[in-house]
Amino acid sequence: MIARIALRSPWVGLALTRGCGVALALLVAQAFAAEPVALRAENFIVLPSSQPLALVDVQCVASQPYRGTITYQGPAGWRISPAQREIELKPGEFQRVQFAVDRGVNLEANSYPVRIRATGSGVTVQRKQNIACTSAPFFKPTIDGDASEWKDAIPVAFAKGGKKTTLSTYWNRQQFCLLVAVEEDRLIGYQENPGAGGFDAVQVAISPQGSKTGTSPAGNTTRYEFLLVWTGSGTAGRVFRLAQPGMRLAETQQDRKLSGLVYEQAVVAVSRKGRITQYECAIPFAPMRQDIRPSEGREFCLSVLVHDPDGTGIRDLGDAAGLWPSQRNRLAWSRWQGAFWGQQPPLDNKLEWGLCASKY
Repeated sequence: MIARIALRSPWVGLALTRGCGVALALLVAQAFAAEPVALRAENFIVLPSSQPLALVDVQCVASQPYRGTITYQGPAGWRISPAQREIELKPGEFQRVQFAVDRGVNLEANSYPVRIRATGSGVTVQRKQNIACTSAPFFKPTIDGDASEWKDAIPVAFAKGGKKTTLSTYWNRQQFCLLVAVEEDRLIGYQENPGAGGFDAVQVAISPQGSKTGTSPAGNTTRYEFLLVWTGSGTAGRVFRLAQPGMRLAETQQDRKLSGLVYEQAVVAVSRKGRITQYECAIPFAPMRQDIRPSEGREFCLSVLVHDPDGTGIRDLGDAAGLWPSQRNRLAWSRWQGAFWGQQPPLDNKLEWGLCASKY
């Protein structure tokens, strides 16, 4: 009987042995089904050298109450405290367990291997992830298709189908800015009346900290959501506003025509360098200010979907950040004409993010 399963986040890929027999696969599935808790290490909101909190999401997935201990192991040479935390959960209950990084080192790649473990109910559940620092330094870039000003951002990279996506963010008093660099074979521009092939796009969701995605179409949205596209000429792009807090979730699930959703207040420039498409965008804080005030130390939620219809399909940052399969929610992302969705919905759009002064 398998008593311990090591799960790896898609940051580093699934650690499944190729060619394993059906019997072994069944044993693995049975062992996973018997695990009493689900685990996830959250990304850091500040750089490791600044002694951030190290947070673990824990949910009891068993039909009985859970009592055990949670441990957190950082990269080699790091010091995490305390050594362990005790936890008690009712069936279905969720908790964030807090540790502290007393000694950590910044890595240029912004990828930090961690191991979290829950021991209790006679079972040890273990998960390995590579997490990142997800924070936007203070800076006002020129949105012109030239990415040279983004060297002081804190890039977050993930891959699907051998193709890499890198997300960088900045903020200033007026704008939230992002650069999404997408490795892809070709760039297909926006079409007002899309054909069967669709077009490339980047979908962005920004939400206040602590907000939740609804589970009923009758509920209201809690996010600001945007779509970035290339118009097919030079570096010209367009931003569409897909959702804002207070809209009915049912409305976001309609295949709406994008031409009526143009958001003139946001600016975007799209450039192509080799096999990399770069979406550089600035979104005004003014409409979001009541929910997300632009100030150092502010925490909020952010996630991204990359639409690459003739290549990898949808690339989901939530998948890369280790969200659980149970966190798939079709209401978390807006539908629109020209999009192609897979058989399963994307994951939730509530990933931890923050605003900081500098990466130095």
